[in-house]
Amino acid sequence: SVEMPSTGRPLAWPLLRELEARGVGLAFLTHAAGLSATGDRALDALLPFPERYEVPDATAAAIGAARQRGGRIVAAGTTVVRALEASGGRAGAGIARQRIGPATRLEVAGGILTGIHAPGESHYALLGAFASPAVLGRAHAAAARQGYLAHELGDLMLLA
Repeated sequence: SVEMPSTGRPLAWPLLRELEARGVGLAFLTHAAGLSATGDRALDALLPFPERYEVPDATAAAIGAARQRGGRIVAAGTTVVRALEASGGRAGAGIARQRIGPATRLEVAGGILTGIHAPGESHYALLGAFASPAVLGRAHAAAARQGYLAHELGDLMLLA
C-alpha cells in the first residue's frame, strides 16, 4: 500500500463485534491502498493508480447471500469500492484500474463508509457515485465547520 487504508482505523474489533451482534454481516478482502492526492495537479489528474486486491471465497459468498436477501453491501473505504466493482463481487485476485466517479453505475457497493476527502481528490470524485455534488458539498462544509478531521485522521461518514 502507498497510503494507510484509513477507513479501517476506527473499526476496532470491539466495534465490529458490536455491529455483528446487531445483525450487520462482515466480510473481508485484501487490497493495496493507493494515493488519493499528491498536491501536484498534473499527477493528481492521473489518480488513482491501479490497486491490487483479492476477494476471498467467503466474501464473495457473503456478497451473493446479501444480494439474494435484498441486503446492501457497504464498503469500508474507497479502495474497497474499487476492488468490489473491479471484481464484480466474485472471488479472486485482480487489479482495480477503473476510475469511479459521478457517472459510474455501481454494480456491487450500495454504500460507503469513508474518510472525509477533499474536493479535487480522486477519492472525493469516487464519492460522487454515491451522492450528488450538492450533498457532498454540504457534508464536507458541515464536517469542516464541526472540526472533523479529514482523510487518514480518523473521522468518517456514511454515504448510502
